[in-house]
Amino acid sequence: MRQISINPLEEPMKKLVLLLFVAILLTACGPAPQDVANSWQEALNKGDIDAALSFLSEDAVVTISPAGPEGDAVFTGHTEIRGWYETIKTGKGITTLSNCKVDGETVTCLDTYADEGLKSMGVDFIEGEWKAAVRDGKILLYTFTTTPESLAKLAPPPEPTLSAPVEALAGSIDDLVGVWWFPKMGMIEFKADGTSRCTINGEIAAEGNYTFDNGKVTWVSRSSCGAATYEAYVARQDGKPIWLRMQVIGSDPCRDRANAFSTTGKFQNP
Repeated sequence: MRQISINPLEEPMKKLVLLLFVAILLTACGPAPQDVANSWQEALNKGDIDAALSFLSEDAVVTISPAGPEGDAVFTGHTEIRGWYETIKTGKGITTLSNCKVDGETVTCLDTYADEGLKSMGVDFIEGEWKAAVRDGKILLYTFTTTPESLAKLAPPPEPTLSAPVEALAGSIDDLVGVWWFPKMGMIEFKADGTSRCTINGEIAAEGNYTFDNGKVTWVSRSSCGAATYEAYVARQDGKPIWLRMQVIGSDPCRDRANAFSTTGKFQNP
């Protein structure tokens, strides 16, 4: 009779090989990184935050580069990321991944993003690189880096360049009508009916009628102050009057008025 030799290690080895085969098979059949990225994008665009978070690991890290207007740039864990996703949902944000490339566990795509906030700024969309690390069906981290071209869209418009103020004698009574202020002291008011009032520290320093002729203002006060004549110079910047300067001709018997005009120099147009 032929004897059959049995290797005691043969059965355990067969089981080990079988387990390794099954593990490899399960790994091969697991969700591909690109599929995970696509499913995450679909859930977030639907506003389903719970579903979107289900594709992220519990300690996932989301980085926005550069930081947004509020200074937030890095969100760690589901709680912080949920807050960020709530903002996206409120703004009806839509992200579109395209031109994706997969290198092992790394997915790199062009991310085109649009929301209501951008539209209110006149920006239809922004673009950036979306780069994620995906393992075992979960996104471990991803970074959105805005392109320079999109950053230029978000830049505030340049401040308008104002021309230098141009001062000239008032051309008509219309150049004077209104209230002109001198800081911490008071104001001078010219009315179209030919009356005026000068207030200093809350007290009326002079009031009464005035006349206008060739850039000159003459007051006839109803108080103890007598008449006085001033040249009225109005400065304009880009067509807008910005200050009034009164230059006495001769002298002004109204001491408070004279002191206010000489000390203040210019009356600002608010």
